[in-house]
Amino acid sequence: MDVAQIQDLSTLIQSSVDQLKALQSSLNTTEHSASTARAEFLKPSLQIVAAASQLIALVRTPERYLMDMSTAHQLSSCLRVVVETNVPEILREKGKGPKKALHVKEIGAYNHVNSWKLGRVLRLLATHHVFDEVSPNVFANNTVSVVMDTGKTLAELEANPEEKYDGSTGIAALVGLFSDETMHNSAYIADSLKDPATTNSFSPFDAPFSRAWEGGRHIKMYDWLSLPENRPRLKRFGLAMHGMNSMTPPDAILRGFNWTTLPKGAIVIDCGGGVGSVSLPIVQTCPQIHLIVQDTERVVAEAPAFWQANHPQAYAQGRVSFQAHDFFNAQPAGNGKAAVFLLRMIMHNWPDAECVQILKRVRECIGTNANSRIVIVDNIMLYASREQTVEGQDGGNVDPESLGPAPLLANWGAANSLSYKQDINMLGNHNACERTVPEFADLLSQAGFRIVEVHQAHQSWLPQIVAVPV
Repeated sequence: MDVAQIQDLSTLIQSSVDQLKALQSSLNTTEHSASTARAEFLKPSLQIVAAASQLIALVRTPERYLMDMSTAHQLSSCLRVVVETNVPEILREKGKGPKKALHVKEIGAYNHVNSWKLGRVLRLLATHHVFDEVSPNVFANNTVSVVMDTGKTLAELEANPEEKYDGSTGIAALVGLFSDETMHNSAYIADSLKDPATTNSFSPFDAPFSRAWEGGRHIKMYDWLSLPENRPRLKRFGLAMHGMNSMTPPDAILRGFNWTTLPKGAIVIDCGGGVGSVSLPIVQTCPQIHLIVQDTERVVAEAPAFWQANHPQAYAQGRVSFQAHDFFNAQPAGNGKAAVFLLRMIMHNWPDAECVQILKRVRECIGTNANSRIVIVDNIMLYASREQTVEGQDGGNVDPESLGPAPLLANWGAANSLSYKQDINMLGNHNACERTVPEFADLLSQAGFRIVEVHQAHQSWLPQIVAVPV
Protein backbone atom coordinates (compact mmCIF):
# COMPACT_ATOMS: atom_id res chain seq x y z
CA MET A 1 0.00 0.00 0.00
CA ASP A 2 1.43 3.37 -1.08
CA VAL A 3 0.93 5.37 2.13
CA ALA A 4 2.83 8.38 0.77
CA GLN A 5 0.46 8.66 -2.20
CA ILE A 6 -2.51 8.22 0.11
CA GLN A 7 -1.26 11.17 2.14
CA ASP A 8 -0.75 13.30 -0.98
CA LEU A 9 -4.27 12.53 -2.19
CA SER A 10 -5.72 13.35 1.22
CA THR A 11 -3.93 16.69 1.18
CA LEU A 12 -5.26 17.44 -2.31
CA ILE A 13 -8.80 16.64 -1.18
CA GLN A 14 -8.51 18.99 1.82
CA SER A 15 -7.11 21.86 -0.24
CA SER A 16 -9.87 21.40 -2.83
CA VAL A 17 -12.52 21.38 -0.11
CA ASP A 18 -11.09 24.65 1.19
CA GLN A 19 -11.37 26.15 -2.31
CA LEU A 20 -15.00 25.02 -2.65
CA LYS A 21 -15.82 26.36 0.80
CA ALA A 22 -14.46 29.79 -0.11
CA LEU A 23 -16.26 29.81 -3.44
CA GLN A 24 -19.52 28.62 -1.90
CA SER A 25 -19.51 31.42 0.66
CA SER A 26 -19.45 33.95 -2.17
CA LEU A 27 -22.72 32.60 -3.56
CA ASN A 28 -24.82 33.02 -0.43
CA THR A 29 -26.56 29.73 -1.25
CA THR A 30 -26.03 26.04 -0.63
CA GLU A 31 -27.91 24.97 -3.77
CA HIS A 32 -25.68 22.53 -5.60
CA SER A 33 -26.79 23.53 -9.11
CA ALA A 34 -25.90 27.16 -8.46
CA SER A 35 -22.26 26.24 -7.92
CA THR A 36 -21.89 23.60 -10.62
CA ALA A 37 -22.94 26.12 -13.25
CA ARG A 38 -19.87 28.25 -12.48
CA ALA A 39 -16.59 27.38 -14.19
CA GLU A 40 -14.42 28.18 -11.15
CA PHE A 41 -16.04 25.31 -9.24
CA LEU A 42 -15.06 22.78 -11.88
CA LYS A 43 -11.38 22.18 -11.08
CA PRO A 44 -11.64 21.71 -7.28
CA SER A 45 -14.68 19.47 -7.79
CA LEU A 46 -12.79 17.33 -10.30
CA GLN A 47 -9.82 17.12 -7.94
CA ILE A 48 -11.97 15.83 -5.08
CA VAL A 49 -13.70 13.19 -7.19
CA ALA A 50 -10.48 12.05 -8.86
CA ALA A 51 -8.51 11.90 -5.60
CA ALA A 52 -11.28 10.11 -3.67
CA SER A 53 -11.64 7.50 -6.41
CA GLN A 54 -7.88 6.99 -6.57
CA LEU A 55 -7.79 6.59 -2.80
CA ILE A 56 -10.37 3.81 -3.02
CA ALA A 57 -8.27 1.99 -5.63
CA LEU A 58 -5.22 2.26 -3.37
CA VAL A 59 -6.74 1.09 -0.10
CA ARG A 60 -9.00 -1.72 -1.34
CA THR A 61 -7.57 -5.12 -2.12
CA PRO A 62 -7.14 -5.65 -5.87
CA GLU A 63 -9.52 -8.60 -5.77
CA ARG A 64 -12.30 -6.66 -4.08
CA TYR A 65 -11.75 -3.69 -6.37
CA LEU A 66 -12.11 -5.90 -9.45
CA MET A 67 -15.23 -7.58 -8.12
CA ASP A 68 -16.84 -4.20 -7.56
CA MET A 69 -16.00 -3.21 -11.13
CA SER A 70 -17.17 -6.45 -12.71
CA THR A 71 -20.57 -6.23 -11.02
CA ALA A 72 -21.16 -2.54 -11.79
CA HIS A 73 -23.66 -3.50 -14.51
CA GLN A 74 -26.13 -4.19 -11.72
CA LEU A 75 -26.29 -0.48 -10.99
CA SER A 76 -27.44 0.20 -14.54
CA SER A 77 -29.98 -2.61 -14.28
CA CYS A 78 -31.41 -1.15 -11.09
CA LEU A 79 -31.52 2.38 -12.47
CA ARG A 80 -33.54 1.12 -15.40
CA VAL A 81 -36.00 -0.52 -12.99
CA VAL A 82 -36.68 2.65 -11.00
CA VAL A 83 -36.95 4.87 -14.09
CA GLU A 84 -39.30 2.55 -15.97
CA THR A 85 -41.47 1.84 -12.91
CA ASN A 86 -41.75 5.52 -11.88
CA VAL A 87 -40.26 5.19 -8.40
CA PRO A 88 -38.99 8.81 -8.15
CA GLU A 89 -42.43 10.13 -9.15
CA ILE A 90 -44.21 7.80 -6.70
CA LEU A 91 -42.05 8.97 -3.81
CA ARG A 92 -42.56 12.63 -4.72
CA GLU A 93 -46.34 12.33 -5.06
CA LYS A 94 -47.20 9.71 -2.44
CA GLY A 95 -44.35 9.93 0.07
CA LYS A 96 -45.20 10.56 3.73
CA GLY A 97 -43.66 12.71 6.43
CA PRO A 98 -40.98 15.37 6.13
CA LYS A 99 -38.82 13.12 3.96
CA LYS A 100 -41.75 11.96 1.81
CA ALA A 101 -40.78 8.33 2.33
CA LEU A 102 -42.68 5.12 1.54
CA HIS A 103 -42.39 1.47 2.49
CA VAL A 104 -41.54 -0.77 -0.47
CA LYS A 105 -44.92 -2.48 -0.11
CA GLU A 106 -46.65 0.83 -0.77
CA ILE A 107 -44.32 1.66 -3.67
CA GLY A 108 -45.01 -1.78 -5.14
CA ALA A 109 -48.75 -1.26 -4.81
CA TYR A 110 -48.47 1.82 -7.02
CA ASN A 111 -46.15 0.47 -9.72
CA HIS A 112 -47.21 -3.21 -9.54
CA VAL A 113 -43.67 -4.47 -8.90
CA ASN A 114 -42.97 -7.22 -6.36
CA SER A 115 -42.08 -5.27 -3.23
CA TRP A 116 -39.43 -7.69 -1.93
CA LYS A 117 -37.52 -7.59 -5.22
CA LEU A 118 -38.02 -3.84 -5.54
CA GLY A 119 -36.65 -3.29 -2.04
CA ARG A 120 -33.43 -5.07 -2.99
CA VAL A 121 -33.10 -2.92 -6.10
CA LEU A 122 -33.60 0.26 -4.08
CA ARG A 123 -31.18 -0.88 -1.37
CA LEU A 124 -28.36 -1.38 -3.87
CA LEU A 125 -28.99 2.09 -5.24
CA ALA A 126 -29.21 3.59 -1.75
CA THR A 127 -25.89 1.90 -0.98
CA HIS A 128 -24.50 3.98 -3.84
CA HIS A 129 -26.19 7.19 -2.62
CA VAL A 130 -29.16 7.06 -5.01
CA PHE A 131 -32.30 7.24 -2.78
CA ASP A 132 -32.18 7.13 1.04
CA GLU A 133 -33.27 4.15 3.11
CA VAL A 134 -34.63 6.12 6.06
CA SER A 135 -35.64 2.98 8.00
CA PRO A 136 -35.75 -0.72 7.08
CA ASN A 137 -37.54 -1.07 3.69
CA VAL A 138 -38.64 2.58 3.75
CA PHE A 139 -37.17 4.76 1.01
CA ALA A 140 -37.16 8.43 0.03
CA ASN A 141 -35.77 10.49 -2.79
CA ASN A 142 -32.51 12.31 -2.25
CA THR A 143 -30.62 14.93 -4.25
CA VAL A 144 -29.44 12.29 -6.73
CA SER A 145 -32.59 10.26 -7.30
CA VAL A 146 -34.80 13.33 -7.62
CA VAL A 147 -32.97 14.21 -10.85
CA MET A 148 -34.77 11.21 -12.42
CA ASP A 149 -38.19 12.63 -11.51
CA THR A 150 -39.94 13.73 -14.71
CA GLY A 151 -42.43 15.89 -12.81
CA LYS A 152 -45.41 13.91 -14.13
CA THR A 153 -48.28 12.78 -11.92
CA LEU A 154 -48.94 9.06 -11.61
CA ALA A 155 -52.23 9.56 -13.42
CA GLU A 156 -50.40 11.15 -16.35
CA LEU A 157 -47.80 8.39 -16.44
CA GLU A 158 -50.40 5.66 -16.43
CA ALA A 159 -52.58 7.35 -19.06
CA ASN A 160 -49.74 8.30 -21.45
CA PRO A 161 -46.60 6.24 -20.75
CA GLU A 162 -44.98 7.26 -24.05
CA GLU A 163 -45.10 10.89 -22.92
CA LYS A 164 -43.23 10.18 -19.68
CA TYR A 165 -40.17 12.23 -20.60
CA ASP A 166 -41.94 15.07 -22.43
CA GLY A 167 -41.24 18.46 -20.86
CA SER A 168 -38.63 17.04 -18.46
CA THR A 169 -34.92 17.79 -18.20
CA GLY A 170 -34.28 14.61 -20.17
CA ILE A 171 -32.01 13.11 -17.49
CA ALA A 172 -34.46 10.26 -16.80
CA ALA A 173 -34.59 9.54 -20.53
CA LEU A 174 -30.79 9.54 -20.65
CA VAL A 175 -30.62 7.08 -17.75
CA GLY A 176 -33.19 4.96 -19.58
CA LEU A 177 -31.17 4.99 -22.81
CA PHE A 178 -27.87 4.14 -21.11
CA SER A 179 -29.36 1.37 -18.98
CA ASP A 180 -31.35 -0.18 -21.83
CA GLU A 181 -30.13 0.00 -25.44
CA THR A 182 -26.59 1.14 -24.64
CA MET A 183 -25.98 -1.45 -21.92
CA HIS A 184 -27.47 -4.18 -24.11
CA ASN A 185 -25.12 -3.24 -26.95
CA SER A 186 -22.13 -3.19 -24.61
CA ALA A 187 -22.76 -6.80 -23.61
CA TYR A 188 -21.73 -7.81 -27.15
CA ILE A 189 -18.50 -5.80 -27.41
CA ALA A 190 -16.34 -8.77 -26.39
CA ASP A 191 -18.03 -10.98 -28.99
CA SER A 192 -17.35 -8.41 -31.71
CA LEU A 193 -13.73 -7.92 -30.69
CA LYS A 194 -12.99 -11.65 -30.52
CA ASP A 195 -14.58 -12.42 -33.88
CA PRO A 196 -11.95 -12.28 -36.69
CA ALA A 197 -14.69 -11.16 -39.08
CA THR A 198 -15.46 -7.98 -37.12
CA THR A 199 -12.49 -7.15 -34.89
CA ASN A 200 -10.75 -5.11 -37.63
CA SER A 201 -13.93 -3.72 -39.15
CA PHE A 202 -14.95 -0.11 -38.56
CA SER A 203 -18.19 -0.33 -40.49
CA PRO A 204 -21.28 0.85 -38.57
CA PHE A 205 -22.92 -2.36 -39.79
CA ASP A 206 -20.44 -4.39 -37.73
CA ALA A 207 -21.01 -2.52 -34.47
CA PRO A 208 -21.78 -4.69 -31.44
CA PHE A 209 -25.30 -3.26 -31.74
CA SER A 210 -25.80 -5.49 -34.80
CA ARG A 211 -25.45 -8.61 -32.61
CA ALA A 212 -27.50 -7.30 -29.72
CA TRP A 213 -30.94 -6.98 -31.27
CA GLU A 214 -33.12 -9.10 -33.48
CA GLY A 215 -33.17 -7.34 -36.81
CA GLY A 216 -29.97 -5.44 -35.98
CA ARG A 217 -27.93 -7.01 -38.76
CA HIS A 218 -27.32 -4.90 -41.89
CA ILE A 219 -28.80 -1.77 -40.31
CA LYS A 220 -27.30 1.17 -38.42
CA MET A 221 -28.54 1.90 -34.91
CA TYR A 222 -30.06 5.26 -35.93
CA ASP A 223 -31.99 3.59 -38.76
CA TRP A 224 -33.10 0.82 -36.40
CA LEU A 225 -34.41 3.40 -33.93
CA SER A 226 -36.43 4.92 -36.77
CA LEU A 227 -38.33 1.70 -37.47
CA PRO A 228 -42.06 2.01 -36.65
CA GLU A 229 -41.91 -0.61 -33.92
CA ASN A 230 -39.17 1.38 -32.15
CA ARG A 231 -41.03 4.67 -32.02
CA PRO A 232 -41.01 4.84 -28.19
CA ARG A 233 -37.27 4.16 -28.19
CA LEU A 234 -36.63 6.88 -30.79
CA LYS A 235 -38.66 9.38 -28.81
CA ARG A 236 -36.75 8.54 -25.64
CA PHE A 237 -33.47 8.84 -27.53
CA GLY A 238 -34.32 12.36 -28.68
CA LEU A 239 -35.25 13.44 -25.17
CA ALA A 240 -32.11 11.75 -23.82
CA MET A 241 -30.02 13.98 -26.09
CA HIS A 242 -31.85 16.94 -24.56
CA GLY A 243 -30.82 15.53 -21.19
CA MET A 244 -27.20 15.37 -22.30
CA ASN A 245 -27.36 19.02 -23.33
CA SER A 246 -28.94 19.97 -20.00
CA MET A 247 -25.84 18.76 -18.14
CA THR A 248 -23.83 21.74 -19.39
CA PRO A 249 -24.50 25.45 -18.80
CA PRO A 250 -26.65 27.04 -21.52
CA ASP A 251 -23.79 29.30 -22.59
CA ALA A 252 -21.21 26.48 -22.80
CA ILE A 253 -20.93 26.95 -26.56
CA LEU A 254 -19.53 30.45 -25.91
CA ARG A 255 -16.64 29.17 -23.79
CA GLY A 256 -14.13 28.41 -26.48
CA PHE A 257 -14.10 29.91 -29.97
CA ASN A 258 -14.58 33.67 -29.76
CA TRP A 259 -17.82 34.19 -31.68
CA THR A 260 -17.82 37.93 -30.98
CA THR A 261 -14.90 38.40 -33.40
CA LEU A 262 -17.07 37.47 -36.38
CA PRO A 263 -17.87 40.48 -38.61
CA LYS A 264 -21.31 41.86 -39.37
CA GLY A 265 -23.24 39.58 -41.71
CA ALA A 266 -21.05 36.54 -40.94
CA ILE A 267 -22.81 33.25 -41.60
CA VAL A 268 -22.60 30.39 -39.08
CA ILE A 269 -23.85 26.98 -40.20
CA ASP A 270 -24.85 24.56 -37.44
CA CYS A 271 -24.50 21.15 -39.15
CA GLY A 272 -26.79 18.51 -37.67
CA GLY A 273 -27.88 21.17 -35.19
CA GLY A 274 -31.36 19.91 -34.37
CA VAL A 275 -33.66 22.89 -33.92
CA GLY A 276 -30.71 25.14 -33.12
CA SER A 277 -31.00 25.14 -29.35
CA VAL A 278 -27.24 24.93 -28.81
CA SER A 279 -26.63 27.82 -31.21
CA LEU A 280 -29.22 30.05 -29.54
CA PRO A 281 -26.67 31.67 -27.16
CA ILE A 282 -24.46 32.53 -30.15
CA VAL A 283 -27.29 34.47 -31.79
CA GLN A 284 -28.25 36.08 -28.48
CA THR A 285 -24.68 37.22 -27.85
CA CYS A 286 -23.68 38.06 -31.42
CA PRO A 287 -26.50 39.97 -33.17
CA GLN A 288 -24.21 40.61 -36.14
CA ILE A 289 -24.28 36.99 -37.38
CA HIS A 290 -26.75 35.01 -39.47
CA LEU A 291 -27.32 31.43 -38.33
CA ILE A 292 -28.28 28.57 -40.63
CA VAL A 293 -29.45 25.43 -38.81
CA GLN A 294 -29.18 22.18 -40.75
CA ASP A 295 -30.76 18.85 -39.90
CA THR A 296 -33.21 16.36 -41.34
CA GLU A 297 -36.42 17.65 -42.88
CA ARG A 298 -38.48 16.32 -39.98
CA VAL A 299 -36.30 18.04 -37.37
CA VAL A 300 -35.93 21.45 -39.03
CA ALA A 301 -39.70 21.56 -39.51
CA GLU A 302 -39.91 21.95 -35.72
CA ALA A 303 -37.24 24.67 -35.56
CA PRO A 304 -39.36 27.77 -36.32
CA ALA A 305 -41.59 27.10 -33.31
CA PHE A 306 -38.51 26.83 -31.07
CA TRP A 307 -37.12 30.16 -32.27
CA GLN A 308 -40.48 31.93 -32.11
CA ALA A 309 -40.67 30.87 -28.47
CA ASN A 310 -37.04 31.54 -27.48
CA HIS A 311 -35.80 34.38 -29.70
CA PRO A 312 -38.72 35.77 -31.72
CA GLN A 313 -36.81 38.93 -32.63
CA ALA A 314 -34.01 37.04 -34.39
CA TYR A 315 -36.57 34.88 -36.18
CA ALA A 316 -38.64 37.86 -37.28
CA GLN A 317 -35.55 39.70 -38.51
CA GLY A 318 -34.46 36.71 -40.58
CA ARG A 319 -31.21 36.28 -38.64
CA VAL A 320 -31.83 32.55 -38.38
CA SER A 321 -32.88 30.21 -41.18
CA PHE A 322 -33.16 26.46 -41.65
CA GLN A 323 -32.02 23.93 -44.22
CA ALA A 324 -32.96 20.27 -44.56
CA HIS A 325 -29.59 18.69 -45.26
CA ASP A 326 -27.73 15.38 -44.94
CA PHE A 327 -24.13 16.22 -43.97
CA PHE A 328 -22.84 13.30 -46.05
CA ASN A 329 -24.02 15.14 -49.16
CA ALA A 330 -22.65 18.29 -50.79
CA GLN A 331 -23.48 21.50 -48.97
CA PRO A 332 -26.18 23.68 -50.59
CA ALA A 333 -24.89 26.26 -53.07
CA GLY A 334 -24.00 29.54 -51.45
CA ASN A 335 -22.86 28.11 -48.12
CA GLY A 336 -19.22 28.52 -49.16
CA LYS A 337 -19.38 32.10 -47.86
CA ALA A 338 -19.93 30.85 -44.32
CA ALA A 339 -17.53 32.11 -41.66
CA VAL A 340 -17.97 29.07 -39.42
CA PHE A 341 -19.24 25.52 -39.81
CA LEU A 342 -20.23 24.15 -36.39
CA LEU A 343 -20.25 20.39 -35.78
CA ARG A 344 -21.39 19.74 -32.23
CA MET A 345 -21.42 16.15 -30.95
CA ILE A 346 -21.42 14.83 -34.52
CA MET A 347 -18.01 13.24 -35.01
CA HIS A 348 -18.22 10.79 -32.13
CA ASN A 349 -21.23 9.11 -33.74
CA TRP A 350 -19.24 7.99 -36.78
CA PRO A 351 -16.18 5.87 -37.62
CA ASP A 352 -13.19 7.59 -39.22
CA ALA A 353 -14.17 7.03 -42.87
CA GLU A 354 -17.58 8.62 -42.37
CA CYS A 355 -16.06 11.52 -40.40
CA VAL A 356 -13.65 12.26 -43.22
CA GLN A 357 -16.56 12.25 -45.65
CA ILE A 358 -18.48 14.76 -43.51
CA LEU A 359 -15.42 17.01 -43.24
CA LYS A 360 -14.69 16.77 -46.97
CA ARG A 361 -18.19 17.98 -47.81
CA VAL A 362 -17.49 21.06 -45.68
CA ARG A 363 -14.05 21.55 -47.23
CA GLU A 364 -15.46 21.31 -50.75
CA CYS A 365 -18.03 23.96 -49.87
CA ILE A 366 -15.43 26.31 -48.38
CA GLY A 367 -13.31 26.18 -51.52
CA THR A 368 -10.97 29.18 -51.62
CA ASN A 369 -12.59 30.92 -48.61
CA ALA A 370 -9.44 31.00 -46.49
CA ASN A 371 -11.21 32.92 -43.70
CA SER A 372 -13.70 30.15 -43.00
CA ARG A 373 -13.43 28.03 -39.86
CA ILE A 374 -14.73 24.69 -38.71
CA VAL A 375 -15.55 24.37 -34.98
CA ILE A 376 -15.84 20.83 -33.65
CA VAL A 377 -17.46 20.46 -30.24
CA ASP A 378 -16.85 16.96 -28.94
CA ASN A 379 -15.11 15.11 -26.16
CA ILE A 380 -11.32 15.39 -26.39
CA MET A 381 -9.74 12.31 -24.91
CA LEU A 382 -6.59 12.59 -22.81
CA TYR A 383 -4.20 9.72 -22.25
CA ALA A 384 -4.04 8.40 -18.69
CA SER A 385 -0.24 8.75 -18.75
CA ARG A 386 1.69 11.93 -18.04
CA GLU A 387 3.13 11.74 -21.56
CA GLN A 388 0.52 13.09 -23.98
CA THR A 389 2.46 13.09 -27.24
CA VAL A 390 2.47 10.24 -29.73
CA GLU A 391 5.50 9.76 -31.96
CA GLY A 392 4.70 10.59 -35.57
CA GLN A 393 1.38 12.30 -34.77
CA ASP A 394 0.65 16.02 -34.77
CA GLY A 395 -1.13 16.66 -31.52
CA GLY A 396 -0.52 20.37 -31.17
CA ASN A 397 0.42 21.87 -27.83
CA VAL A 398 -1.24 20.21 -24.85
CA ASP A 399 -2.45 22.78 -22.34
CA PRO A 400 -0.86 21.69 -19.03
CA GLU A 401 -3.89 23.12 -17.23
CA SER A 402 -6.04 20.47 -18.91
CA LEU A 403 -4.18 17.68 -17.08
CA GLY A 404 -4.93 16.47 -13.59
CA PRO A 405 -2.21 17.47 -11.10
CA ALA A 406 0.06 14.72 -9.76
CA PRO A 407 -0.48 12.31 -8.10
CA LEU A 408 -3.80 12.16 -10.00
CA LEU A 409 -3.93 10.41 -13.35
CA ALA A 410 -3.25 12.93 -16.10
CA ASN A 411 -6.72 12.40 -17.59
CA TRP A 412 -8.39 13.06 -14.21
CA GLY A 413 -9.22 9.38 -13.65
CA ALA A 414 -12.71 8.60 -12.46
CA ALA A 415 -13.62 12.30 -12.38
CA ASN A 416 -13.50 12.23 -16.17
CA SER A 417 -14.73 8.66 -16.60
CA LEU A 418 -17.97 9.62 -18.36
CA SER A 419 -15.94 10.64 -21.43
CA TYR A 420 -14.31 7.21 -21.56
CA LYS A 421 -17.60 5.43 -20.95
CA GLN A 422 -19.05 7.44 -23.80
CA ASP A 423 -16.15 6.27 -25.95
CA ILE A 424 -17.14 2.66 -25.27
CA ASN A 425 -20.81 3.56 -25.76
CA MET A 426 -19.92 4.83 -29.24
CA LEU A 427 -18.05 1.60 -29.93
CA GLY A 428 -21.04 -0.51 -28.89
CA ASN A 429 -23.65 1.62 -30.65
CA HIS A 430 -21.95 2.67 -33.88
CA ASN A 431 -18.44 1.17 -34.10
CA ALA A 432 -17.37 4.79 -33.58
CA CYS A 433 -15.35 6.58 -30.90
CA GLU A 434 -14.39 9.65 -28.95
CA ARG A 435 -10.98 10.98 -30.06
CA THR A 436 -7.70 12.45 -28.89
CA VAL A 437 -6.30 15.66 -30.39
CA PRO A 438 -3.85 13.68 -32.60
CA GLU A 439 -6.75 11.59 -33.89
CA PHE A 440 -8.78 14.71 -34.68
CA ALA A 441 -5.72 16.22 -36.38
CA ASP A 442 -5.39 13.15 -38.59
CA LEU A 443 -9.05 13.25 -39.66
CA LEU A 444 -8.94 16.97 -40.35
CA SER A 445 -5.74 16.73 -42.37
CA GLN A 446 -7.30 14.04 -44.59
CA ALA A 447 -10.08 16.49 -45.40
CA GLY A 448 -7.84 19.52 -45.95
CA PHE A 449 -7.90 21.25 -42.55
CA ARG A 450 -5.38 21.96 -39.80
CA ILE A 451 -6.02 22.68 -36.13
CA VAL A 452 -5.35 26.22 -34.91
CA GLU A 453 -7.11 26.23 -31.50
CA VAL A 454 -7.89 23.61 -28.85
CA HIS A 455 -10.15 24.55 -25.94
CA GLN A 456 -10.16 21.86 -23.29
CA ALA A 457 -13.08 21.10 -20.97
CA HIS A 458 -11.73 23.08 -18.01
CA GLN A 459 -12.02 26.19 -20.19
CA SER A 460 -15.25 25.54 -22.06
CA TRP A 461 -17.21 22.71 -20.36
CA LEU A 462 -17.46 21.01 -23.72
CA PRO A 463 -14.09 20.89 -25.52
CA GLN A 464 -13.76 22.65 -28.85
CA ILE A 465 -11.35 22.27 -31.76
CA VAL A 466 -11.03 25.08 -34.29
CA ALA A 467 -9.53 24.25 -37.68
CA VAL A 468 -8.84 26.21 -40.86
CA PRO A 469 -8.63 25.11 -44.50
CA VAL A 470 -5.21 24.40 -46.00
